Amino acid sequence: MVSAAEALARFLQSTESFLTLVDGISDDSWSTRPAGEEWSAAETVEHVILTDRGTLRRLRDRTGATPVDGSARFPDARIVEQMFHGVPAPPGTAEPTGRFATRAEAATALIAVREGIAESVRSGADGLRTIGFPHPVFGIFDGVQWVLFLGAHTDNHIPQLRRLRDASRLS
Repeated sequence: MVSAAEALARFLQSTESFLTLVDGISDDSWSTRPAGEEWSAAETVEHVILTDRGTLRRLRDRTGATPVDGSARFPDARIVEQMFHGVPAPPGTAEPTGRFATRAEAATALIAVREGIAESVRSGADGLRTIGFPHPVFGIFDGVQWVLFLGAHTDNHIPQLRRLRDASRLS
């Protein structure tokens, strides 16, 4: 079983990799959706931020939390595996709406939510395995699993952001 510290380290690393790619996207192409892409860089980053913010709210206020015991737990390793097997997001989940006009604005928001998650994990690590929140596809994740999910979710969007960055360099 993955510890809260290990899940947090994975999340922080994935977010750092994501931020590096954001820095490589030109301001001119920030909101441009290249042919063949579902979202622009702005929309992709906003989606990740919205997902992170939703999880941070859950971790902070524990609204909707249910007690979790080990017998009903979704396997930690499957969380990461499932993100890379084309599991579609439920419609209406963390849909981007153009909240961030610039890369700098989005990067600031991503850093802020990342720091909020890190603080929540560090301050509540002991109890994160005992509370669960529903995921719309996978069922109940405990608090540590939500942090694992966030890292895997961000990693899942890295190839997309890499393509968008590369397209911005060609334009």
